[in-house]
Amino acid sequence: MLGWGLGAFPVVYPQFRTFYTKFFVNEAHNDYLQLLVETESPASLSHSGFWSSLFRGAAPKLKNWTETINGTLTVAALLGCIGILVHSFLDFNLQIPANAALFYVLCAIAASSPFQESQRRRAETTI
Repeated sequence: MLGWGLGAFPVVYPQFRTFYTKFFVNEAHNDYLQLLVETESPASLSHSGFWSSLFRGAAPKLKNWTETINGTLTVAALLGCIGILVHSFLDFNLQIPANAALFYVLCAIAASSPFQESQRRRAETTI
């Protein structure tokens, strides 16, 4: 129920693999699967709570995203987060510290409260 513990995949995996190989398998090459194997239910629940709070925090700023800088930054940050999350299905990129730091910075930008915008608007240009 609690899994094997974080970082235990390279130790535990050889006991359960069904084929012989001379290669050392240090990661699952799927962050979600490895998290589920190592921590089971507790991490899955906190993982789901993190995603729901991220998208709930970002949703109000997306109404007029083409007209406000808050919405534009939120869309850009969410696209970066989604790109990293999709890549996590095929690789262990969130276990690389620089990628994880970038991911959490993008999450903070997406879920943060709106920035104070200037009252000045750009002059409309007509061609």
